[in-house]
Amino acid sequence: MSYTLSTNSDTRRLTFAGSGHSIDLHPIWLRERTTEDGTVDPGSLQRLYDPAELDSKLRASHITPTEGRSTITWTDGHVQTVSHCALAQELGWEEDALALPAAVGWAREPTPFPRHVWPEEGNDAALAAALDAFWTHGFVVFSDTPTEPGALQQIAGRFGPLRQTNFGLLFDVFTKPNPVDLAYTPMELKAHTDNPYRHPVPSIQFLHCLVNDATGGESTLVDGLAAFDDYASIDPEGHQALTNTMVTYRYQYGDERLEDRSPILETNKNGQFIGIRNSDRLDFVDAVDPDVLDVFYRARHGLRSLLNNPARRATFLLSPGDVMMMNNRRLLHGRNSFQITTGERHLQGCYIELDGPAMLRKRLALLAKP
Repeated sequence: MSYTLSTNSDTRRLTFAGSGHSIDLHPIWLRERTTEDGTVDPGSLQRLYDPAELDSKLRASHITPTEGRSTITWTDGHVQTVSHCALAQELGWEEDALALPAAVGWAREPTPFPRHVWPEEGNDAALAAALDAFWTHGFVVFSDTPTEPGALQQIAGRFGPLRQTNFGLLFDVFTKPNPVDLAYTPMELKAHTDNPYRHPVPSIQFLHCLVNDATGGESTLVDGLAAFDDYASIDPEGHQALTNTMVTYRYQYGDERLEDRSPILETNKNGQFIGIRNSDRLDFVDAVDPDVLDVFYRARHGLRSLLNNPARRATFLLSPGDVMMMNNRRLLHGRNSFQITTGERHLQGCYIELDGPAMLRKRLALLAKP
């Protein structure tokens, strides 16, 4: 692609243009991206200066174009070389090989189903393909993993550090007397997100099947991103109530107390989806105006009806050696009921954060570069 970088009629700005795009850039915005010798640490690329201390009247005194680059001489004497391709990638005009795959919402089970054989060490291509499926669909199911108790620590640890909670580094999911959570019963679990009462909410959950001889107990997943978009069309007023009304999520068992506050639908300042928190067992809305709550309660019912619609589910049975890796900020998971008299059922679970797989996927992309 051919791009140009020039000062425009307003000499306080620079214009970057090409490939059907054009944008005016603030001088300091461009200058604080310099990586010239002496401006950043060569290993970490962290700045060795504070951009807040740059001259507020900084200007480009001269721009020299070369093939694919522009060299800028700034009024404070600094000389910076700008890659047109890197700048276009940062602006979203060109595909960045290190960018994570875009999330694609699904209101029906994804086809093909994102199931991958557990990649052997060194099989970077297979690992990258599985991670691409995870970022695209919000989940991936691995098969053919070890079935020894505790193996999940090494499996999940391949993607990032495990997060310790009051349930332990690993937690066992099987029927227990006096359970601390309904997951440890044979009852059906509706679509929900885990740990909405934590700050921050664990962003990735793993479930590792060790034994599954019981009748029933199929795992279910629903895409909160697709439901977010669909419900905005169904009930715009209700959708807004779910993004604006604060809800307290509370967990208590014995002397353990955990609590956090958030809307059910979390968005950024542009109204774009960040995450969903949904638990019909743990949510307590603020005591706001009853007219506001009329809309909120209608919307909460409508959204949950959407989320629990069987047609929107991915439904699958985890067999011994299967590991489900899912984005707990985006997806909701559940389980069909099972019969404890028909066989044993034992899963182990754990949590990690999204930055681990993100860093791993970018590292694999760098290794794959010619």
